[in-house]
Amino acid sequence: LSAKLEANTERITEAEHRISSVEDDMSAVRPKLKELESKVRTLTEKCTDLEGRSCRDNILIYNFKEDKVGQQPVSFVERWLPTLLGLESKRGVIKIDRAQRSPGPSRPDRPCTVIVKLHHSRDTSRILAAARKQAPLTCEGQTVFIRQDMTAAVKDMCRAFNGVCELLVKKEVRFFMQYPAVLSFTHGGKTRSFWSPKDALAFQDEMNAVGGPEPFSLLFTPM
Repeated sequence: LSAKLEANTERITEAEHRISSVEDDMSAVRPKLKELESKVRTLTEKCTDLEGRSCRDNILIYNFKEDKVGQQPVSFVERWLPTLLGLESKRGVIKIDRAQRSPGPSRPDRPCTVIVKLHHSRDTSRILAAARKQAPLTCEGQTVFIRQDMTAAVKDMCRAFNGVCELLVKKEVRFFMQYPAVLSFTHGGKTRSFWSPKDALAFQDEMNAVGGPEPFSLLFTPM
């Protein structure tokens, strides 16, 4: 019995030493782990931001006839856009870097989505503004839609503001979204900007408490 107790004591002592050693190692690892987590978070945010910015000069043309695109979509779209929207351009052409239909099998009998990479950022703004102003747009009797391309992450961030935007629409308050998802509107002669829907809703509650601002004409401008 004495031998067993002595053996158990040795095992317990050895286990305590090992546990103490692991705890010492973990105390040294924890700061490094937090540092790595911070770096991964920063790199992820930068990658998301770069991906989002790379799409800012892209537009999407929905419900486009497959046979209209043809084998040279760039040549067709760069002439078709200014004609459809009545935009001024050199020699009737808006410079485009790339244009392609959305991935998937070709279906001439069905509409497709065309992704267009514009060369100049100012052309992107002009096209989106003209598309909103002249909506609905039609091409050979078929309604087409022109929207700005966004990454899934940016879309999710913008959707988070849907509830706030609905309240602003009801109040007829002028507002717009800045990249990547910053809600801005004018209240009391000052422009307010919110990165968080929670903060924007809190400000809305304050507006309701004091009776809200005087009505503005509604203006929604995507990024």
